[in-house]
Amino acid sequence: MTGIRARPRRILLVGLIAGFAFAGLGPLRAGGVNLGGDDSGADEGPSFFGFIRDADGSAVTDAKVTAAVKSGGALVTRSNSMGVYKFSGFGKDIDPDSVTISCAKDGYRQANVVPRSRAGADSKDPVEVECYLQKE
Repeated sequence: MTGIRARPRRILLVGLIAGFAFAGLGPLRAGGVNLGGDDSGADEGPSFFGFIRDADGSAVTDAKVTAAVKSGGALVTRSNSMGVYKFSGFGKDIDPDSVTISCAKDGYRQANVVPRSRAGADSKDPVEVECYLQKE
């Protein structure tokens, strides 16, 4: 009878230990993008985000997304499990219209890049750019 009583306590103890261990990890992120609040400073410009999709509109995970600035330089990230990517704010001296987004993944070719309208947008408003890939 003591074996049966000890088992629920052991399960509870293991559960508590696991809970405390995972509590210290903080929010887990898929694919390296965090769509929560930015840690950006007040002098940064807008962030860029969007979705990487195939021709059928399905999410493409782990696609390489590049944000290139016309004056030189580029940043690279990957889309997460939902096909979402995000680049934190560029410097306020970077014109959002001078940033080009492209995407790539083995077995696909870039089909289309669709920037969303920025009409009436503030200079710090996020810029949404969707990228479509087509299977080769």
